Amino acid sequence: MDHNTHIRRTLELAERGAGLTSPGAMVGAVIVNSGEIVGEGFYTYDGMRHAEVIALAEAGGRARGATVYTSLEPCSHAGRTPPCAKALIDAGVARVITAMKDPNPEVNGKGLAMLRDAGITVESGFMEEEARRLNEAFIVYKTSKRPFGILKIAMTLDGKIATRTGESRWITSEESRAMVQNLRHRCDAIVTGSGTVLADQPLLTDRTGLPRRRPLLKVVLDRRARIETFSDALVFRDSLDALTGELCRREVQSFLMECGPDLAFNALQHGIIDKMAVFIAPRILGGRETPAIGGAGVEKLADSIGIEGWQVSHAGPDIVLTGYVHRHH
Repeated sequence: MDHNTHIRRTLELAERGAGLTSPGAMVGAVIVNSGEIVGEGFYTYDGMRHAEVIALAEAGGRARGATVYTSLEPCSHAGRTPPCAKALIDAGVARVITAMKDPNPEVNGKGLAMLRDAGITVESGFMEEEARRLNEAFIVYKTSKRPFGILKIAMTLDGKIATRTGESRWITSEESRAMVQNLRHRCDAIVTGSGTVLADQPLLTDRTGLPRRRPLLKVVLDRRARIETFSDALVFRDSLDALTGELCRREVQSFLMECGPDLAFNALQHGIIDKMAVFIAPRILGGRETPAIGGAGVEKLADSIGIEGWQVSHAGPDIVLTGYVHRHH
């Protein structure tokens, strides 16, 4: 039996919950009996039922003696729903294969232990890296008690976000802009600065047309009180440190920051950014104005902000770099 094939399917199912699961995790489940898939399911927050329970309902009596594949450890505690581990035990499954442990302190191995105690064979760690990447926002939200921050930059090959006269629409391609909309769809909030609002009057909306559980929360950082109101946005005048607390209070699991160069540097330096998504257009603007990252800058190379785990892809003619901010800078 190819475990990775079925785990990959659970990840595909879990992905269907993008925009529909926060503040929970994206989870998929597959039930296999005698080599045949007899049940599948994925979780949505408002749908209440967990992926395993949906798959069990589809499998019916064929769940007995079956192997269950999940993208995340079945839960062991009663929250809004009864524990999934107990549902699997009651259904008489023989084996559970999961991609990763649930980092939620309320679970974190307890679900796997409950299954083992009931005599069910349990294995974990299949395609774990892919599973962790899928739920990277959930992991940070649960373990660090703060939202997962993504900084998006669209720039030219020479690192500019606008011409010397301020023209910036559109530096990158239509394909890149579609990818940015997908990033917005996966996040709970979009954050920008007052300078960007005054210069560009951005819509700050999710234009994918895909269903989402909650409207995208618009946040405008305005320390200098330059904006009274902006559409239906939260105009926030406190510190960046206070911002993450306010977003957590609103159950924001992840946010996308699209902003000017000074705010971008300050956000990185304050440690509220976990990931960068950089869209690079194959064109040169020149000049000394409008760098992608500004701010005061650092004095020594030792103080530089490191980025790790870079991945490279393409969007039309553009290069797309995604990487993770080294948190001990």
